[in-house]
Amino acid sequence: MAASPVPFILLLVLLAAAGTHASPASSETVEQICARATSSGAHRDLAPFCVSSLQAAPGSDLADARGLAAIATNLTLANYTAAVATVKALQRRGGWSAAERGALATCRARYIEALNVVHSAVHALATGRLGDYAAEMRAVRKAATDCDDAFGAAASESGAAPMRKVDRDAVDLTTVATLIVRALE
Repeated sequence: MAASPVPFILLLVLLAAAGTHASPASSETVEQICARATSSGAHRDLAPFCVSSLQAAPGSDLADARGLAAIATNLTLANYTAAVATVKALQRRGGWSAAERGALATCRARYIEALNVVHSAVHALATGRLGDYAAEMRAVRKAATDCDDAFGAAASESGAAPMRKVDRDAVDLTTVATLIVRALE
């Protein structure tokens, strides 16, 4: 199932409405916002990933924290859409064991479900329901961990974990997006 262009347009509207330009009083850089968002606990190691991911996105150099939260959410949507395409390509390639085919089917279903939840998270962010946003992004992140877990048994049979990097990036992006939103509270 292909993603509709309407949610992408909604994200662009959200990005514009979220204040993607820094005001003179609030001129935090991407580095500062990522450092603040990842400063606590187990997420300190995500600061470089946060900076490199967000700096690559157009408009991030002028975005405030709310704008970066919208950008991170947009990146999550793009990442999960790409994950679905990766799973489909792996399925078409064939040559998988029954366990691996089952794992790929699980990955595809979970990432597609997660795409729907990302759209709900976008709405929650746009309407200021930051607690709802965080809960929805936890559900989105779980899709990637479920995919990785699905390959646990299959990977032990063949040594293959074809979704590991995709899953890791998905977890990191959703975590970064959630941490930035938590920093807004």
